[in-house]
Amino acid sequence: MTQPTHGGNVYKVAHDRHIPVDRIVDFSANINPLGPPAVVRRAIRLALKQIVHYPDPDCRQLRQALAQQCGVDPDMILVGNGSTELIHLVPRALAIKSALIIGPTFEEYARALMDAGGTVQYVHARREDRFRPPVKEILRELSAKRTRIDAVFLCNPNNPTGQVFTKPAMRELADAMERRQSWLIVDEAFIDYCQEQSAVSMLKGHPRMVVLRSLTKFYAMPGLRIGYLLGASKVVDQLKERQPPWSVNSLAQEVSCAILRDHAYAIKSRACMEKERSRFIKGLRSLPGVRIYPSAANFVLIELPAWTSAGMTADRLASRRLLVRDCSSLPGLNAYMIRVAVRTGKENRRLLTALGAWLKK
Repeated sequence: MTQPTHGGNVYKVAHDRHIPVDRIVDFSANINPLGPPAVVRRAIRLALKQIVHYPDPDCRQLRQALAQQCGVDPDMILVGNGSTELIHLVPRALAIKSALIIGPTFEEYARALMDAGGTVQYVHARREDRFRPPVKEILRELSAKRTRIDAVFLCNPNNPTGQVFTKPAMRELADAMERRQSWLIVDEAFIDYCQEQSAVSMLKGHPRMVVLRSLTKFYAMPGLRIGYLLGASKVVDQLKERQPPWSVNSLAQEVSCAILRDHAYAIKSRACMEKERSRFIKGLRSLPGVRIYPSAANFVLIELPAWTSAGMTADRLASRRLLVRDCSSLPGLNAYMIRVAVRTGKENRRLLTALGAWLKK
């Protein structure tokens, strides 16, 4: 399998185009535009004295804080070096050899499964349905399969389409997977923007469900690498046995505990995103020839007019020091689709101006 192209590789763009990293506005990575909470710097300074010791391999303090926030027991949580580590850990630890992925979606699920020697099938949401989750198609596909499906992987809200599985739909799918004695793996990396749809409350009634979360996107610190996983305690123990030792460094643990206490930052972030996303989408819809898909997350999927392409447009914008995500290689999408993060009002206006100038040529 070829190396996936994720968003956020500002270093490659800076190197290839001889541009300082801090002069690039990165719309390709879905990071909170407010930047890290103010408590991050102080937490790092206070935690520096701990780097003479190995980090806590069990992340006890952080798991306790996460358990309180999520309303679960600490033994239902496993912390990892970013959610990507956990995505790759799941198929190996749970012996998942065949999986159904709900697309179009994040490439890393397929990569993790194939790296673990598994096989992948897809059920794609349809463009003509504005990429709404294809719940009936998923259930029909599961019922029709003569061969075993060990797991279903889905992202909620989905990256890059921004669509959400409602809790009733998620519960229907979780019930179906329990009956099949198969796994349901739900990636909630962007659930902070639509918390009411989280599947975490279903975990105790669905022991074969695993929920993945990220702390670095909502709290704007992807360089620290911190994610976590929720599931039945026996499942967490099984996964922990396969996790590399000292996976999560001390600074990441201490900073994560600090940001979880900053409730004002979380409230402000959600309010700002709701307001700016609406304004940004309105501006995008005013551009000629584009199709904008609704989103419950901090990013928007755009379909460009047929005279251009995602690659051409991304290249054009990169020349203006604006980095967007070319989605043309994602299974289930087409050659005209890009994903853009919702950033600050000033940055969003800059992108609208540059994209508008390109599309009006």
